[in-house]
Amino acid sequence: MNSLGRQISNRRLIVQSFITRLESTENNAGSNIRIPIKKVRGPTDILRAIERTIKYDPTAPRYKYHDDPYLIPFSNASKRNFALAQESGRKAAMWIREQHKQLFQHRVADPIIESYLPKAIYTKKEDVNENILKNAIIDGHVTDALTIYKLLNEEISIETKQSLLELLCYYNNAQPLSEELLEENWYRKVEKNLTWKNCSETETLFTFLKRQDNKIAAYAYNAMICATAKYTKIDRTWQLFKEAEEQKIPLCLRTYNHLISTIPIIKESSQDRRELLTEILDKMESANIQPNTGTMNAALKVAASIYQAPIAQDICRSLFTEFKRVGIRPSLTSYYYALIIFYRKGEQISALLEEILNEIEGQEFNISDKIDTHFFILAMDIAANILQNPMIGDRIHKLLLTGKNYDFLSEGHKESIYYRHYFMLQVKNQTIDEFVKSYYDVMVPHIYTPEPGVMDAILDGVAANDPEISTTLLPRFWTHIVLFGFLERKNLIGKSLHLMRTHCKPVVDSPINKMFGDAAWTVWDFVMAEREKRIQTINWNGHMLGDIAVLLLRANEFEKCANIISYLYNEQNSIVEVPHMSQIEELLEACILRADSETAMDLVHYCSDSGIENIPTMAYKVWRNLSLTEEQETRLRSFVSPDVLKTQTKDTHKLMKL
Repeated sequence: MNSLGRQISNRRLIVQSFITRLESTENNAGSNIRIPIKKVRGPTDILRAIERTIKYDPTAPRYKYHDDPYLIPFSNASKRNFALAQESGRKAAMWIREQHKQLFQHRVADPIIESYLPKAIYTKKEDVNENILKNAIIDGHVTDALTIYKLLNEEISIETKQSLLELLCYYNNAQPLSEELLEENWYRKVEKNLTWKNCSETETLFTFLKRQDNKIAAYAYNAMICATAKYTKIDRTWQLFKEAEEQKIPLCLRTYNHLISTIPIIKESSQDRRELLTEILDKMESANIQPNTGTMNAALKVAASIYQAPIAQDICRSLFTEFKRVGIRPSLTSYYYALIIFYRKGEQISALLEEILNEIEGQEFNISDKIDTHFFILAMDIAANILQNPMIGDRIHKLLLTGKNYDFLSEGHKESIYYRHYFMLQVKNQTIDEFVKSYYDVMVPHIYTPEPGVMDAILDGVAANDPEISTTLLPRFWTHIVLFGFLERKNLIGKSLHLMRTHCKPVVDSPINKMFGDAAWTVWDFVMAEREKRIQTINWNGHMLGDIAVLLLRANEFEKCANIISYLYNEQNSIVEVPHMSQIEELLEACILRADSETAMDLVHYCSDSGIENIPTMAYKVWRNLSLTEEQETRLRSFVSPDVLKTQTKDTHKLMKL
């Protein structure tokens, strides 16, 4: 009853609060509420809103995959192929719409949605005008804008010319990749060195605009300086800067920020870089230009390029202090450069990363600079490889999952690097069962597919932990090694088979023996099938073949085990190394117990040819415990000296205990 009374009381409070807000709204409706003409929504905004009403399940496959376990990709290669194949179909549809636009003239929405219409093709001057050019500039269609500009014979207003120049400068005179191609953007390889692309129209526009009045010339100079700095044509950047200074053309804040960011390229010595940074900041102050976060980030970039760590750290501290004093908050780019400065190789370990996390934990950020997208990768790299602190790694990951911060892993390559560091950190600092429960099961395979190096570290974790726990987990890891397409990775295969035979050895009647035997035969089938195709990804060695044979033996697959022994004997010249003595002894004992004299003879013969020292003991075991034909006995005597095998009948001796 008390609980019910509290619920009723709470509902009354909610209703009263709602009525109060409603009355307040009615009183201020005329002055405060503005109904927008339209609300711009993305194609998946409604679906995302619905998604927030259910609990997120990290173990579920991503929405882009068909809800069928046989069609869901697991390996990195298959995920990429699936996504780009889907994107290829989308691009094919876009191409068909462009090539056969006469088939798509029907109206599918009212009012018309421009994106649904076929792309216009401009070939005649009569088809274009300045308004069409303005729309192309607003939509960011660089190719169309240039085509229309040429058709108009440059007969457009100065304002439109300025807008076109800014468009060309921003996109480096080239059409950017469509934002609709999400998967291609996710998997694309970003250019490491962006270079300025010369364009005659850009130069013509700039030459014309810089001769206009001071205001138009300022717009033109600012656009060109920013563009050449962004696309690393640094000599031209500083040439234009000097021209602007000589002509007393005012420069904007963004231009100064770009100039500061080029200092590490234009100056070589640390002293020169520091002096030029101070000079530009003084010029900004003289021009009454207030700095912003971009200024701070550009200055920190210069500090990060200074070779002497103490000097770089002093500059970094000064910048953070000064910008904080004027009310400018750092961004993730600021913290990124600070981490680079304080976590250099060979320097004393700093507590800066933990201090940064204390400052920004629980906050949601927006991307304001492309360098922002590097922060989480660098932070996790430091936590994993320098601090080696799994708790800090967990805090970084929690911050990544806050709000929309996951957008900072803006490409598939960055996502893989981030999770590689995270997994390596946790697998080295957690027990294997805790790692599997808290990390592996949550993220693999739908969020992250471990690379071969990560799987190798996981197998090391299996070897370092309790055999009883490791034995139950190894079959799952082996299944994933196969699913992820790692069968051609010799180090992973060899380590897995060795763990199955030694550290994770099950009891005799355990069903895991059958699993391990199947795993061994899978490796054998894969390698032999590749050889038939003349693809040699793995060269057999004696240790690996010995592991396969022993695992098949424990799985009661003696015929398959005998095939491996026969292969060892017949192909010994192409096999490097020899099996361990423990492997050979287990196989020989099995041959004797099953009275398989031919396989036992092949095994002893192989060991004799390979120079193994225990041949007399092995030969004596075979001779005393198996019924050999005269031919087999002659063959056996050829392996050892005459006095090893006595001529007495076997019945006069006790059978040797194995």
